[in-house]
Amino acid sequence: MIIEWLKFKVPAEKSDAFIKRDEEVWTAGLKSFPGFLGKETWINTEQEEVVMLIRWRSREEWKSVPQSIIDELDSKMGELQMPIAESKEYQVRKFLH
Repeated sequence: MIIEWLKFKVPAEKSDAFIKRDEEVWTAGLKSFPGFLGKETWINTEQEEVVMLIRWRSREEWKSVPQSIIDELDSKMGELQMPIAESKEYQVRKFLH
């Protein structure tokens, strides 16, 4: 499993609207792609941060989402489109004992 980790700087007064719109646009849009396993949203209003942890079955499935779809979903965020402040990629490893 691959984790796509994204951090956004979101003014506290816009965080609820941003998270709601993201769920309607991005989460709904990604559900149609094979390999999308789910998403968590973490909020730190004091630091004006929203962190999204997106789980993918494989890196190949994640990276197969066409740029045109990414651009389309970004534009649907409208005035609530926030720049990504930081992004990371993690691979989840499980070891049998």
